[in-house]
Amino acid sequence: RRRGRRSFRSTTSLRSEQSKAAATEAAQRRKEETKSRPQQEERRMTQEELLEEAKGTAVENEKDLQRLQRIEDDLKKVVWTKPALTGPRIVSISTRDASLICFSDPACFAPLLSPPVPPTPAPKLLCVITGLPAKYRCPRTGQPYATAEAFAKIRAGLPA
Repeated sequence: RRRGRRSFRSTTSLRSEQSKAAATEAAQRRKEETKSRPQQEERRMTQEELLEEAKGTAVENEKDLQRLQRIEDDLKKVVWTKPALTGPRIVSISTRDASLICFSDPACFAPLLSPPVPPTPAPKLLCVITGLPAKYRCPRTGQPYATAEAFAKIRAGLPA
């Protein structure tokens, strides 16, 4: 038994009908608006008018061409120079048979090329009770221990 729950199908169908009606109404309004607008006739230009328009376009094109040529001439006058390279450089030379890397100042690159220093191992911890190498640590005190007996002695010394 379902209580308090209503089917949404009736509301969904109602909203669908409303949206369809609104869409058709909007389409009719658009159709009427296009009918009420006066349509402009596209007038074809005469040969003389086309020639006059072409003359104006030719004048505009000539001005643009002259402007672009001035810009190109100005760019040709500029001397483009690359800044001089300063500081240490790495030069790579590759041939079919081999590749070669040259350093302009090897002393500058030496720290980067030296082999890495291996990390120092952590010191071996010794059991505080037996003196043997410790594999474990007490969770409460953090003291290292090697055997279960050593762990019991460490815990026995702690207040409860």
